[in-house]
Amino acid sequence: MLVLDFDGVIADAFLECALVTYYAEHNPEQLAVRPVRELADALPKSFLDRFRTVRKYARLLEDFMAARDPAAEAIRSTADHEALLARLPPRKLAALVSGASAVRAALRTVQPGPWLDMHTLYPGVHDLLHRHRGRGTSIVTAKDAASVWEILAHHRLENTVVEVVGDCSDKRSAVLALAAADGLPNDAVTFVDDHITNALAVRDTGARSLWAWWGYHTDEHIERAVARGQRRIYLPELAALTA
Repeated sequence: MLVLDFDGVIADAFLECALVTYYAEHNPEQLAVRPVRELADALPKSFLDRFRTVRKYARLLEDFMAARDPAAEAIRSTADHEALLARLPPRKLAALVSGASAVRAALRTVQPGPWLDMHTLYPGVHDLLHRHRGRGTSIVTAKDAASVWEILAHHRLENTVVEVVGDCSDKRSAVLALAAADGLPNDAVTFVDDHITNALAVRDTGARSLWAWWGYHTDEHIERAVARGQRRIYLPELAALTA
């Protein structure tokens, strides 16, 4: 069984994630009638620089919200990122996440073409998914499932995947559930994720867990991976990966 993360493994959606984070407090319906290119061009460089830093630490949509704080430019560790997020009251953070999700849904509905164009498949993904078609390939992601299915369909890959577990904050449990549903032992699963926390959590189940080097990571993540002996997978290896 092959189980893949989405953002940072299958597709690069940096600009889309930055956009929905920045406009999280805007009215989705009013925003969605403005051209996506116009919205993207209006993103301040200072925000994009902060988001580039935050993206390396983020696992969930809520984690992106730290980039809205100018203090994010000083983030140098996971502890810094978590401390900055903790400054947001829980209700405020929940409202921002809800707002970002609503903006994403509105853009996906009103401007499907430009929205889809903000998601670029990594080289090798198309071949990988087609080679494993019919073998129980699943996606486990923090992104919502509806968005993932639409992106897959855009690239004519929807028939290569049997299940998308979206809005997932606990990939360890999700992988265990997928294996159990197919009556497979955990060591029959090959899991690929670009965040070291997810890669290690799933590896501890006995699954074959591979850390995607082409995604988003920090020096701190590298140190954790080396200390735990976590196996990396490099992008040129992806197309030939066998699960």
